Amino acid sequence: MNRRSARFGLGSLAIVAALAVTACGSSGATFPIANVTSAVAPTPIIVYVTPTPGSTPTDTVAPTPTAPPTPTPALGVPSIMITRITDTGNTASCGNWTISFEKPVVSGVPAASTMNAAITAKVDAYINDFKAQLSSRGEIGSCELTGRSSVTLDSDGLIGISFNESSFTGGVHPATIAGSINFIVSNGATVSMGQLFIGTTGPAALSTQSRKLLTALLGPDGVDASFIDPGTTPLLSNFDTAWAFRQEGLEVTFQQYQVAPGYEGTPTIVIPWASLKSVINPSGPAGPLVK
Repeated sequence: MNRRSARFGLGSLAIVAALAVTACGSSGATFPIANVTSAVAPTPIIVYVTPTPGSTPTDTVAPTPTAPPTPTPALGVPSIMITRITDTGNTASCGNWTISFEKPVVSGVPAASTMNAAITAKVDAYINDFKAQLSSRGEIGSCELTGRSSVTLDSDGLIGISFNESSFTGGVHPATIAGSINFIVSNGATVSMGQLFIGTTGPAALSTQSRKLLTALLGPDGVDASFIDPGTTPLLSNFDTAWAFRQEGLEVTFQQYQVAPGYEGTPTIVIPWASLKSVINPSGPAGPLVK
């Protein structure tokens, strides 16, 4: 019997006993016995329940849901704007001189600053080389440097940029110089031509393909193998000074006098990627362009 039941029983017995005594002292009248609830408040009983191991407590707080990781945004295609650098001056040998050079500026991707630093260094080298000649060159007319830039490929993976520089520091006609710079967009790394090929297989394929394309390009002007072949021997140095990524193929520009007379300037060809497939490293920078 619990304490609540005990207290109820004792209280009820006391009341019944009192009524019985009263009844005995009376004239024998019978009184009904009422059901009386004890006025004493029961003591609450607290029961502690230990959860069974492995069971789930009923009063648990649900854990805060973990937010899913934020996906890395796609780099997207960089934005490339062509700006212009100008400069002027005067030297005793050249008289007035002028510079006008187009300079690409990359934006819209995390590695833009790395690529812009490399482009600036490239353009500055062209300009400084021209300025170094101003004090000793210049015989006919004023000296000038004109630089043009062309974006050959702008994708979410690769950037290709070609340069063409025309400088006049005296003489019969301006000198033309070709150049280029190529990048991997994700990290801004500058790509060298040797990275495109499997081992040392590239120069031989470039030699074979360029001779065919140059003959088709320059042959109508009377340029033959006596001009083309010496400048296209299978050496990487014959091809790596001015090359650029294109979607359709590898652009190669030859320096003035390299494969043709000076009046031809800097001849440019585009070798289809399919023609280089056997020598392109599929894991290298040009791998995604080869179909």
